[in-house]
Amino acid sequence: MPVRWRHVAIVPAILVIAFLTVLVVTPAIGRRLAFGTFSTEGPPPRIDYCGRRYYPDSNFPNSAYESGSSVAQELSANGEAGLTRIGTTPSGMPILANIKTPAQRASFHTSVCTMVVWVQAVPDRYLAYGLSGGH
Repeated sequence: MPVRWRHVAIVPAILVIAFLTVLVVTPAIGRRLAFGTFSTEGPPPRIDYCGRRYYPDSNFPNSAYESGSSVAQELSANGEAGLTRIGTTPSGMPILANIKTPAQRASFHTSVCTMVVWVQAVPDRYLAYGLSGGH
């Protein structure tokens, strides 16, 4: 009989370990798929949004950060204004974009929601991620 009790104790222990493993691994896999990294520190190496993939410039992680006024000037030069929070990086940094309305997308004959997304690294410092090549 003692052997049977050992088996009865081992099965629930294995199930608990499997459950905890899935609980821990699932968010890491989600981060890897959406941001290209398992890390929860700093800005990610890429961002997936609205069915598209965005990358920082080739100097990442030493890319230049832009000020809020610089981002506003860049948007203004393209006849746009304002940023909307579209997500959060694994490290907790806001992800922002100037999202095109359905009418704007239709007028440009595109399904692209935005050309650039920004990660707000610290107050008034933004890292731009440009749209990657087409699908």
